[in-house]
Amino acid sequence: MKTFFSKILVAQVIAVVLALLVITMITRISLDRGVRNFLKAQEDSVLEVAAPVLADVYATQNSWSAVLDNPENWQRVWRSTRGQADRHPERGPRQRPPRGRNDRPPPEPRGISADLQVLRWMRPSDRGMLRERLFLLDAELSRVAGPKIESVEGLDLKSVEVEEAVVGWIGFSPMGNVLPPEAERFFRGQIRISMIALAIALLVATALALLLARNLSRPVKSLDSTVRRLSEGDYEARATLFSLDETGRLAEHINLLAASLEQNRTARRRWMADIAHELRTPVAILKGEIEALSDGVRQADDRLTASLQEEIDQLSALIDDLQTLALSDAGALNIQKEKVRLDMLIHQCAESYGERMAQKNIDLVLAVTELEISADPQRLRQLLLNLLENCSRYVDEGGTVTLDLSVKQDRCQLLIDDTGPGLSESQRKRLFERFYRVDESRRRSAGGTGLGLSICRNIVEAHGGRILAEKACAGGLRIRIDLPI
Repeated sequence: MKTFFSKILVAQVIAVVLALLVITMITRISLDRGVRNFLKAQEDSVLEVAAPVLADVYATQNSWSAVLDNPENWQRVWRSTRGQADRHPERGPRQRPPRGRNDRPPPEPRGISADLQVLRWMRPSDRGMLRERLFLLDAELSRVAGPKIESVEGLDLKSVEVEEAVVGWIGFSPMGNVLPPEAERFFRGQIRISMIALAIALLVATALALLLARNLSRPVKSLDSTVRRLSEGDYEARATLFSLDETGRLAEHINLLAASLEQNRTARRRWMADIAHELRTPVAILKGEIEALSDGVRQADDRLTASLQEEIDQLSALIDDLQTLALSDAGALNIQKEKVRLDMLIHQCAESYGERMAQKNIDLVLAVTELEISADPQRLRQLLLNLLENCSRYVDEGGTVTLDLSVKQDRCQLLIDDTGPGLSESQRKRLFERFYRVDESRRRSAGGTGLGLSICRNIVEAHGGRILAEKACAGGLRIRIDLPI
């Protein structure tokens, strides 16, 4: 299995090797082209010198018999060009290197390419084997001297003229792919140098790639370890921040995910413990009442029946609330929207709680405007009744509860304010948690399941709204509800 480290290392090494191979190939092609251009210039220089010499030879007998009958004349023509064979069109005549000092040539004068430096001291006969390649043709392109030529097509020929009449042609046979020995040695040396440079560069690139791959793979390994621990249920695992780049941001997101998972696990455990506690209390009361009835300690009367009925109602309400929360958590809370007069619905719910509020001397004030929205009337009724139930239980006697309905831009806003008791900021933040009660000592005495406000939040969110707990102007609690119209 390839690791992130090995992939980076291999990619870096391959990239360097390919780059060096391309550079080597380009250098080889460039050198080959430079050498051939240099040799072509040498050939042109020889032809310029040989043409007038051959013209003089032809003029002595008005034919090429002097060359055909005496090959020494052809050699003499070649020797006459040696003094000029080292001349470059752009430079003066070349001098032979001084003897001694291991036959090393003197420093190259300016203007000569360093890549072609080795050719400066080649013997004329070595430069592409010029002598062996020089040929002479008569005016009808028939061979007179030099190597046999199959075809002159594509060859650069120099005319030999006597009294402005062309009496022959001279040129060089194609060099083909064979370079002079000195050039071949030069190229082999260049290839060896390139291979050494390639090996050194490969070692350096491998070392750098190792460092780079290690630096890049270290945060990835840390993230992999953290995610593996999270997948195994260790939600306390946190990723180490090595940098502020993409891996650093990924580590931050993983840490946020881990914190969220840890909070959810804690909430789930607390949720299960709270459910067990809420179920245990009414079940224990029912069990005690039934055992007392069976043992004859208590008689079956209206008081016992009412007590049993109260506990059964408590269990039934708890089960209904749990079912509602389960549906909303699963996204299956049934919401059937229709046009609803929210102001009329508020009046109806307030009337149903008017008597209970009056028993505690709580004033219920309505400040609502006529407003029609698209919502589920049954769920909105459940929302309002839960909130009014909370007010009737926890607002002090002689207090005031105010319901204010208004329109803010394209949303409706419902404010439910009471006069106390007030809640701290930390208590308000937890108010919509399941089974959360401000006063733990009043968990049973105040009644309720502890799920009412959680259900309210889910109903509001299912309608695309928002519910908040704030501090009221009168010092009590304000519930703010924003719903789309």
